[in-house]
Amino acid sequence: MKYYYDLHIHTVLSPCADVLMTPNNIFNMANLKGLNIIAVTDHNSLKQISVCSELSKSYDMLFIPGVEITVNENFHVLCYFKTVDEALKFDHILESHLPKIAYDIDFYGEQQIVNIDDEVIDMYPYLLSSPTQLSISKLKEILIDYDCLLFYAHLDRSTHSGSMWFKNYPLDGIELTKNVDNDFIRKQKIDEMIIHNSDAHQIIDISEKSQANVIELNNLTIDDFFRYFKHG
Repeated sequence: MKYYYDLHIHTVLSPCADVLMTPNNIFNMANLKGLNIIAVTDHNSLKQISVCSELSKSYDMLFIPGVEITVNENFHVLCYFKTVDEALKFDHILESHLPKIAYDIDFYGEQQIVNIDDEVIDMYPYLLSSPTQLSISKLKEILIDYDCLLFYAHLDRSTHSGSMWFKNYPLDGIELTKNVDNDFIRKQKIDEMIIHNSDAHQIIDISEKSQANVIELNNLTIDDFFRYFKHG
């Protein structure tokens, strides 16, 4: 069956996300847009994953625990986990590799942690969009022990792109933006698995259903989702 996805969505935990990017708003908008699979991928943190996973039980939708990691080389990688437990386990490791840099709330916005009712219960005190101390090779080494998927994020962008790295450090696939130029795919000689996401920081930017963000699975399950990207 065909299922529509958006695997790159930021919540209010990300410093650059709009204040309307609460878990409930995200699920409601994804549901209105007819999506079947979504992933929340905040910058360098999985601290909003438990709430999102709990909310997903009220929707006929597959939720993928995820995170957008800024590696030390200063490009972004998307990581998806099979379980919330593994995601939270990795979050402790990721936390230990984050630089503790204070940030200007007026410039970046608040990094909010909310409960299942979208009420703010905490603020993350250090800038989450800073590069971590993890190199791409070290990240791959750590994640060997996890059942996860790794993708280069928005490879066709001019900033925070791993376009100079993806051939030497192959991952499970690459993400391209919806505005990608076909010449880019040809020039980069891309033959890896490709996903197209919104990288939504505002609620209206969550993906619409299209031929670019659809996959075929036997069943709407995490096992079939992982099998699709691991084996094609």
